[in-house]
Amino acid sequence: MLTAKQDNRLAAAETLAAALKQDPAPYAADKALQAVAARLDAIIADLLPLRQQAQRTAKAGAPTGQKSGKELAREHLAVVAAEIAGDVFAYASEQQLPALQALADYGQADFGNLRGSRITDAATALLNELPNHQPTLEVEYALTKTRVKELKDAIQAFTDLKTTPRQAIADGKAVRTSLRTEFAELGTLLKDRLMRLMRKYERAAPAFYLRIVAARAVVDRRGTNPGKSPVKSA
Repeated sequence: MLTAKQDNRLAAAETLAAALKQDPAPYAADKALQAVAARLDAIIADLLPLRQQAQRTAKAGAPTGQKSGKELAREHLAVVAAEIAGDVFAYASEQQLPALQALADYGQADFGNLRGSRITDAATALLNELPNHQPTLEVEYALTKTRVKELKDAIQAFTDLKTTPRQAIADGKAVRTSLRTEFAELGTLLKDRLMRLMRKYERAAPAFYLRIVAARAVVDRRGTNPGKSPVKSA
């Protein structure tokens, strides 16, 4: 599984990607920064299954208090599905579409409480309905193709763990090599491109600048002293 440092960096990358999506207006005309944001999403998408593969190479039965790869995949699916369900429910309410409202009437806890194939069934039903309303949802509710793909990937990741847990196991050495490669590119992307592109926003859009700089911070949880939480850059 991931080292503590790698886990922190991936979590920070996810936070950073979310911060960039929170308000893309300041860089609406900045194609270079948009390209960096897109590449960041792609790296995260590559790392998530690698993290799951690494977790599945561990012996069956996680230690007490440690979540299994399946549990983490379920939680991720519940989060992603609930986010989209919230947008779809609001849209269905505005458009007076009761059947669609019923389909999207799930929160994160609701998805998380569904067992077996029921969570994938509910999330898949929601996913399959999106193309019928995608233009409006994308334009007015920020339900982008990236978010739709994230839901599709989350369903697939959980399905793989639930049905054929051994099928997707990668050789441990290959996984570690892939992780090193991906994290090396992530570091270069943030240091050599993102943060240099961000300089101009310190004056032009200070709130956006501060949000992105804060999102890039990584709290290193590897320290043995619980009273210290050194902050590093991703």
